[in-house]
Amino acid sequence: MEKGKLRAKTGNILKHAVLLILAMYSVLPIIWTLLNSFKDNSQIYVHPFEWPDPFIVENYQHILTTISILPKAFFNSLFYSAGTLIFVLLLGSMVSFYLAKIAAKSTLQTYFLVGMLIPIQAIIIPLFVDIRNMGLNGTKPGLLLVYVVINLSFAIFIITNFMKTSLPDEILEAAVIDGCSLRSIYFRIVLPLSKSAMATAGMFVFLNVWQEFLFAMILVNGTENTTLNLVTLSLRGQYSSDQGMIAAGVVVMIVPTLIIYALFQEQVVKGLTAGAVKG
Repeated sequence: MEKGKLRAKTGNILKHAVLLILAMYSVLPIIWTLLNSFKDNSQIYVHPFEWPDPFIVENYQHILTTISILPKAFFNSLFYSAGTLIFVLLLGSMVSFYLAKIAAKSTLQTYFLVGMLIPIQAIIIPLFVDIRNMGLNGTKPGLLLVYVVINLSFAIFIITNFMKTSLPDEILEAAVIDGCSLRSIYFRIVLPLSKSAMATAGMFVFLNVWQEFLFAMILVNGTENTTLNLVTLSLRGQYSSDQGMIAAGVVVMIVPTLIIYALFQEQVVKGLTAGAVKG
């Protein structure tokens, strides 16, 4: 009995030690970046891991006052992320409802899964040519359309699997017997019951768009529709860079993602674990 308790206690200690290491692996880079955002180059190069002495708040003042396009780039990134989120969740939930409950035996889901298997780098040139031919190069609708296209398959994959395993057919059948139309079933039953899966998919979609760099650089770089990532990159000089100012720009960029995750983490966890056990 004592050996069993000792073994269990040792297992718990090892488990918590591993979790602590993983937590530090995730949190320490954020803390290090935050501290460096209050330093100048001399402090960063000489004492990169020490407390700022003195605190240099001019890094934030500089990027917020002298870089005039920063506020617009921030709201551009917010527009792309929120717009993509709305379109992807709306279209993705509709397609998922069809694939999970109306055409459950169809092979259509395979075609959406293929979209997840194709590397984004492989479709850069065709996408750019199509966007240019439509006259959307350098515009917000053009980049928004690209973001919706490249994130839709992932959302469909997440929401479809949730609806197949965690959305009872009996509820939908009862709604049909009560005279609900297909539209009413979707808006009044399917969407409310699928909010955890949609929160999970929405979180990943928002983060993907917020931190996306490649397509933004190709389609809107150098225009008023630029994103926060590109502005942060522009803080780097050709021959020298103010590392403290760059760190401040990175902090400005990651704060919204931390806030979004803190607000919706409960729904994200529910969405990730829902359907793990059927029944």
